[in-house]
Order: sequence, then structure tokens, then C-alpha cells
Amino acid sequence: MKKYILLIVATLFFWPACLSAQKHRTTAKKAKIVAPAENPLFTKMLNATAQIVIVDSQVVDSAQLLQAIHVNQEEGRLTTNAQFIRTTASKGMAYINELGTKCIFSQPNNKGHMRLFQTDKVGSTWTEPEEIKMTGEKEMLTDFDFPYLMPDGITLYFAARGDESLGGYDIYRTRLDAEEGRFLKPENMGLPFNSEANDFMYVIDEQRQLAYFATTRRQPKGKVCVYTFIPNDTRKVLVPEAYTPEKLRSMARIDRIADTWGNNIERKNALNRMNEARSTNALLAHNQNTFKFVVNDQMTYRQMADFKHAENQKRMKELLDTQTQLSNLKAALEKARNFYASASRSEREQLKKDILESEQQEYLLEKKIHHLEKTIRNTENR
Repeated sequence: MKKYILLIVATLFFWPACLSAQKHRTTAKKAKIVAPAENPLFTKMLNATAQIVIVDSQVVDSAQLLQAIHVNQEEGRLTTNAQFIRTTASKGMAYINELGTKCIFSQPNNKGHMRLFQTDKVGSTWTEPEEIKMTGEKEMLTDFDFPYLMPDGITLYFAARGDESLGGYDIYRTRLDAEEGRFLKPENMGLPFNSEANDFMYVIDEQRQLAYFATTRRQPKGKVCVYTFIPNDTRKVLVPEAYTPEKLRSMARIDRIADTWGNNIERKNALNRMNEARSTNALLAHNQNTFKFVVNDQMTYRQMADFKHAENQKRMKELLDTQTQLSNLKAALEKARNFYASASRSEREQLKKDILESEQQEYLLEKKIHHLEKTIRNTENR
């Protein structure tokens, strides 16, 4: 009995302490989680976020970046410095215009910073590279890369690091002042094109009304995301009052590309153009990497760089396109002729007309191919 009395006394003695401890645990405040401070430059740019329709996004290996950007070859082409300068030690990207007569590329200057240079092709020789000068850029930017010159020869897009950049590389735009012979002060393209990661390779395909830029935001090492979007003739901005602050920031970061689609009509039309561009460029790349052109008994060309004259590169592209067109026409003609044997009388009347028109087109294409081949050979053999 004495044992039970002692147990009751001990329980009563410790009960208030247990209640106190429980109360203390119940009323203890949770530690506050402090959100990281927003980049002041991001805040400054927020209300001027560009309004764009993003058609698609594609994550690729960094080394496969150029394969995800489908530039219309009539507006120039993109390559690596290693391919242009033909040395594996060279880093950076290069842009070559449609005729193959001008190249803008990046390489280190005498201080070790990447700068943009331009060179022109005179005959079969490239001139000594000349550094591209821009008004006021030395005070704001250090390293330059990923150039793309618009067909107007005036508007230049590139990526650079510097004090006015959100993250690593930011995308910039400048225009050539023809009177001064130098480019104007670079303009940061702002949001949503730039972020606190690396953003670069801004390209516009005017004929197809498609544009591209690449970014490492939210990507693991060695990967880049390439966005395809519809370019605007003039800069349109999101109306801040139409969004909550959280939604506006989400749009500026491109958290969801579907948020940019609107009624989705523009995007669907652009998707068709994008898929056509991918198919066309894939076919051209295949043809241009596998062609065999006999110049004379001692010489056969197998790549565009073999041509001595830039104009013949353009003719060769036209020749390859025409050969592809002829091949497709011949295949269609064969199907029509096979179907003719089992067709009805009315179907034969229509088929006869179509076949005759196609045969005339076949003759014209063959004539064009012969003319292009002859012109290329005569020019290269001079």
C-alpha cells in the first residue's frame, strides 16, 4: 500500500512539469523561412516584360544547340568557330551571311576577353578579322559571343556578360550607325529572354516568322533549353495591371509556356511553320552533307566549302533543291501512271491532263539542273 501511495505522490509531483513542457512545445513558434532577395535588375525589368507567344521548347545537349535552331538558309547560317576557323582550339560561335561573303565570330582579344570580330571574303580569301566596336559597351560588357546579323545587315543580336546582365550571358541587340561606321550602344533584351542563368543565341527567321533563343535556366549541367517563339515587329509588353505580382513574375521567368498561348490560334499556325522548317532543314542538311559534284576529270566537290566562288555555293544549294523537287515529281508521276491503268474513263481524262503537265514540269526542272551544273563547272574551271 505504501508503494502505491509513493507512486501517486510522484505522479502528482511531476504532472505540473509535464503539463508545462507540453504547453511550451505547443506554443513554440516555428522558425521563419526567409525567401532569397529578388535581383534588383529583375525587379527593374519586370514591368517591361515582353509579350510573346512561345511555340515550343526543346531540351538538348549543349553540343547539339545548332541542330535545334532551324534558320532559313536564305538568311544566313550559324556554325562554330572551330568549323569556320578549322581548328579545334577555337571556341565560340560564328554567323555567315547568305552569300558566304561576311562572317561575324567571337574570339579572345589581347586581354583574354571574348570579343566579336568580322571578316569579309574577297575572292577565295577571308580578310584580316576586325574587332567590332560598339558605343559605350566597354563600360557595361566584357565577354561577347553567339552573334546573329539580320538580313538587313544593320541589326545585330549577341550574348554578353557584364555589369548590366541579370546572370551569366544576357541577350543584347545593337544597330549599325552607317555614318559613324560602328554599332550603337547595346540594348539588353530584358525579360523573359534573360534570366539569372545563361541566355544566348537569339535568332529570327523572318521568312517563316519564327524566332529562337537558348537558355540554361532550370537545366542540369551540359543541357540547354531552346525556345521557339513568334517574333513581333515591334516590342509588345505585358500589362502589369492585368496580372497578380506572382503571375507576372511567373510569366517573366517562363514557368509555363502554355501561359503565353492566348487563344492558341497563333501558336497552332506557328507549329505548322516550325514543323515544316524542321523537315526542310533536315532534308537540306542531308543533301548538302552527301552531295557529289564533278567539276572536271581531276576534281570532285563534296561540301560547300570546296567551292572557290561564293556565288556557286548559292547555285549549288539551288541545284540540290531542284534535284529534290525533281525526285519528288518523278515519284508522283510514277504513282499517277500506275493508277492510270486501273482508273475509270473520267479519272483517266483528269489523270492524262495532270500527267502531261507534270511531264512538262519535269522537262523544265531537268533543263534548269543542266543549266546550273554547266554554270557552276564553267565558273569553277576558270
